Amino acid sequence: MNIKKSIALFIMSLGTGLGLVQAQQGSIKGKVVEKAQGKEQALVGASVYWANTTTGVSTNAQGTFTLAKVSTTQQLVVSYTGYRNDTIEVANRNEIKVVLQTLNELETVVVKSEKDIDFNPIKSELITAKDLRKAACCNLSESFETNPSIDVTNTDAVTGTRRIRMLGLDGVYSQILVENMPSVRGLASRTGLKFIPGTWIKSIAINKGAGSVVNGYESVTGQINVTLAQPNNSEPLLVNLYGNGAGRVEANINTAHTLGKDSRWSTALLLHGHNTSQGVDRNNDGFFDIPQGNMMTVMNRWKYKGDVLRAQFGVKAVYVDKFTGQATFNQSQERTTALPYGIGFNTRRLEGFAKFGILPPNHPNQSLGIIVSGIHHEDNSFWGVNDFNAVQDNLSVNAIFQTQVNPQNRFSLGASYLFDRYDQNYEQQHPTSQTFVWNRTESVPGIFAEYTFEPNDQWALVTGVRNDFHNLYGNVFTPRMHLKYSMTPTSIIRVSGGRGFRVANIIPENFGYMISSRNLQVANDLQPEVAWNYGISWTQEVQLGKTKGKITADFYRTDFENQIVADLDASASAISFYNLEGRAFANSFQLGLEYEPFKRFDVSVAYKYYDVQSTTNNTLQQQPFIAQNRFFLNLAYATRFEKWSFDFTTQWFGAKRLPNTTGKPEAFRLAQNTPSFFLLNAQVTRNFRNWSLYVGSENLTNFRQDTPIIDPSNPFGSQFDAGLVWAPVLGRMVYAGLRFFIK
Repeated sequence: MNIKKSIALFIMSLGTGLGLVQAQQGSIKGKVVEKAQGKEQALVGASVYWANTTTGVSTNAQGTFTLAKVSTTQQLVVSYTGYRNDTIEVANRNEIKVVLQTLNELETVVVKSEKDIDFNPIKSELITAKDLRKAACCNLSESFETNPSIDVTNTDAVTGTRRIRMLGLDGVYSQILVENMPSVRGLASRTGLKFIPGTWIKSIAINKGAGSVVNGYESVTGQINVTLAQPNNSEPLLVNLYGNGAGRVEANINTAHTLGKDSRWSTALLLHGHNTSQGVDRNNDGFFDIPQGNMMTVMNRWKYKGDVLRAQFGVKAVYVDKFTGQATFNQSQERTTALPYGIGFNTRRLEGFAKFGILPPNHPNQSLGIIVSGIHHEDNSFWGVNDFNAVQDNLSVNAIFQTQVNPQNRFSLGASYLFDRYDQNYEQQHPTSQTFVWNRTESVPGIFAEYTFEPNDQWALVTGVRNDFHNLYGNVFTPRMHLKYSMTPTSIIRVSGGRGFRVANIIPENFGYMISSRNLQVANDLQPEVAWNYGISWTQEVQLGKTKGKITADFYRTDFENQIVADLDASASAISFYNLEGRAFANSFQLGLEYEPFKRFDVSVAYKYYDVQSTTNNTLQQQPFIAQNRFFLNLAYATRFEKWSFDFTTQWFGAKRLPNTTGKPEAFRLAQNTPSFFLLNAQVTRNFRNWSLYVGSENLTNFRQDTPIIDPSNPFGSQFDAGLVWAPVLGRMVYAGLRFFIK
């Protein structure tokens, strides 16, 4: 661990905070509530901010807030997703109560929610349910197609699994949470994105750069926090049916109900199932392009809203049974090198959680929260004659005490405990016979503190530290800092810095490369991955004609102290995993514009540049499969009352470096770099009062990688490789669906 960096960052955070103290102009206190069946209920996390400024706060667990007054306006704006915004002239009042009204379905599709939390010191973006409806979004891995900050690519040529990238780095370096609980990690670090159906998602918050210390030490490039449908404010019934040209059919059913005369209890049942029963081989290489099989996911959750005690708890179960491989593969056959090559995945996963919040009636600015979650995950997979069997048991506990001393100073103090037990066994029979066993138990108690300082409407600082006591790797110290400066009411600068720490699971995170004849080589002393992330961002509101737009620019750099290198360059017939021997870093630059040229027509355009390098084969070079240049454009138009909506997205990917294949015979060698290419997606939606129809297509131009599999006719030969994928494999995908809902 670089102690000098840790101390310097912490001292800089404290010094910045002390230098920001300025005179105050008083404050206003209030509470934000809704009326449900005649009874007022607090709205937690509602946005409260001064009109035409970036000064604001979010309501706490009791729905209350305290906000410093500003000299530029007396208009206070209150907003919450799914509710009508309210603007209040506070005049000389020092305390108010705001009752937000829910939107009916027609208004829901007309009124826009705020997508950027501009008063948040942390660079944040919000993907709303409306954004998700711009595309098919069958699951979380498909929920970023209309967002320029997250890149989505395929892991291999046959399983249909997608990986995400953030700030140029693999999604395993992003902490993916579900309502602030660990979710997509461990054995599910690659496949877990599919375990969260798109119909279940209410919103996705994307925080770039070093995240909050409250949620642990694993975040390197950012945090993605998914909020699911809530029992107390979701539709009583939502049904979504979907089918596509590759033979996939899907059904989703969400139900939610409030119980009892006092409406304190509420519950939701979320169901998802899909099936692909036909094989698809559009490139005629003898391998199916996507797997066949079934997946079922069910979740039941409960919520209790008391005056002092708040509670949530629930369970979720996932079952996956899929196979793919050569078109002649039979699931019941014996798996030998003399028979067709097959790939199979069987996953059984059970999750449970409980959340408790205590709201002291005599201390409205204080709260105590406890979050407990547990996961049991079993994987039984094979590719060819090689088998991977793994089990993970996880327990996470987080206790948080929050207090607001005054409108300028807030503290979060807490303790956490993380337990992971892994039993992983990889039996390789081809190309050589060897067995790998990775069994470990991680037991990590920790403590943390986070301080938020907002002296006026220009400055905001969040600085935090946590210290965890890892039973295998010793003391883990994690400092992080976020600073926001509003140069003008329409221009914001943010800077951030922090440290991340994670333990890799090489097979679950890289199984796409295993679908090949590469020999697996693993160093004996793999260490945790440690990295520092620094960033600066600028947000500028601009006037373009009669409408307003927003320009954003950000630059982030990640420096690795250690990285687990997946080396595909040293040998074309092997993949080697070892600790970083040299340098590794990632530079990410993004420039974007959001603009509404005329009413109901939204334009989002972005350009991204990546410089992601790591030392492989004793050479510092660009990581493979990453386009250094990328262009993004999303156009969305809706007719009056949003009876019709039209969405179009195009992305241009620049050249990507490919791994070194000079060790292969000339007929099987790849070029050093890929060509650039475009991807175009479009969707049309017809909305009715209680239902809607949508039809769309992904990859309209039918662009495909020419040879996604090397030597597909000889999968047990020495040249076979299905893991070197840089573009779509399936080609054009036409789909259609129906949504039905009762408000």
